[in-house]
Amino acid sequence: MSGFSIPAALALGTVIAALAQPVLASPAAATPDAIPAPGAAAVQVATDTPSTAGKATTTSIHRIRGFLPDLRFSLIGPNGKTVTHETLRNKVVLLFFGYASCPDICPTTMAQLSMVVESLGDRADEVQIVFISVDPHRDTPEILNAYVSAFNDHAIGLTGSEKQIADVARRYRVAYQIEAPATDDPDNYEVTHARGVYIFDQKGRARFLASDSESMESLAQSVRELLG
Repeated sequence: MSGFSIPAALALGTVIAALAQPVLASPAAATPDAIPAPGAAAVQVATDTPSTAGKATTTSIHRIRGFLPDLRFSLIGPNGKTVTHETLRNKVVLLFFGYASCPDICPTTMAQLSMVVESLGDRADEVQIVFISVDPHRDTPEILNAYVSAFNDHAIGLTGSEKQIADVARRYRVAYQIEAPATDDPDNYEVTHARGVYIFDQKGRARFLASDSESMESLAQSVRELLG
């Protein structure tokens, strides 16, 4: 982390932890006993209370080069095909973690990222939206492809095994948790997850971290900076 003072490093570390903390992202039904998602213990941090879920806060986009690792993963994409970080080489990547049945945070963020890409005009093809599901139990490649395509024709939805998702989440300090089913239906459960938008440059280096409440204009400005 050459070029950063120790106080600056500690301060940005706090920012990363704050933006990566999960909030309730499902309808508030009965509150079951929580069980951690596979592998989530290593990345779990304090969860916001339901009363604060979805409330926008004033934030800024934080430069994180040197504080988070390069983009690296191997997950399952459209048609069940393996997608890796190499697939996205030479693209600016807008990465967001969520799940397809999220009622508010995920669709709002996906719509926002889609507007960011559309605002780039002829350079839109140089940017890739990537949505990684933290709910691999329900989010099949087909479901994710249909979900992300509703926002952007070129967005990629990725899933994988429980371990694969946990490994990627841990790599970027993303916290998430799957609750115990609220009914006898094993597919009826709530999910909490982090809300940060990660922006990687064309070489896969982590460059910016923004809250999901950041303005479209600010996000677009950061992307244009990387496009040059």
